[in-house]
Amino acid sequence: MLAPSLALMLYAFVLPMLTFFEYSFYTFRRGKLLDEFSLTTYRRFLFDAYYQTIVLDTLWMATLTTLLALAIGYPLAFALWRLERPWMKRWLSLIIFSPIIVSVVVRSYGWIVLLADQGPVNWILKTSGLAAEPVTLVFNLVGVVLSLAHVFLPFVVFPIYSSMSRIDPALREAAMDLGAGWLRTFRSITLPLTLPGVVAAVQIAFTLALGAFVTPAMLGGGRVLVLPLQVYNATAEINWPVAAVGGLVLLVIAIIVVALCNRLLKYSEA
Repeated sequence: MLAPSLALMLYAFVLPMLTFFEYSFYTFRRGKLLDEFSLTTYRRFLFDAYYQTIVLDTLWMATLTTLLALAIGYPLAFALWRLERPWMKRWLSLIIFSPIIVSVVVRSYGWIVLLADQGPVNWILKTSGLAAEPVTLVFNLVGVVLSLAHVFLPFVVFPIYSSMSRIDPALREAAMDLGAGWLRTFRSITLPLTLPGVVAAVQIAFTLALGAFVTPAMLGGGRVLVLPLQVYNATAEINWPVAAVGGLVLLVIAIIVVALCNRLLKYSEA
């Protein structure tokens, strides 16, 4: 029964990655792709400061996005869990889920309008006296991280909410009956039991942020150069070895993150 799924995975994922691996050893010279075995592209990614900066910037962007989404998503999941009115819970769930419904292009344009120098966010900062001059929030890493955290919020909130829903209410009641306050109960009961959901949320958000393309391209304004953009630019220039090695680097980073998160997940469930 697994044969159709395995065949689809082989055709849609394994074979393209093998093709990528093959092209990574090709040579790109004077605008032409040559079928000559070479390790030049791998050396460039390992030792060239330009490509090292791109890889580090990609990791930094994914890390900031994950942390921001987690900082916003955990309180939202907690609020969703504690709501007692079903209609409020449904509407809050819909609001949290809404970023996925909107097209990524429309959503990115919306963030450009919101974060522009003359946009609503800067108007609020200026009106409230928090900033005398417009703050540059778009066409840089700040805008990219804010937009990505917004779209990845459902992937953070709902795994955490799922973990919270499995907590036995008797545990919290017992802790409070024994004299524990709200903070002590949260620190001793709620937080440890929701760690599997937190780890799963981090795994999803980080791996999705690694492969983000449209949002860094639009809100980065050409100033935020990450690996997916580098892969696209290299593909457009028919520099397939660079595109292949860039794609493989993304895959390796994602596999490492997934493996670490799985290890943490087993530890948190132990």
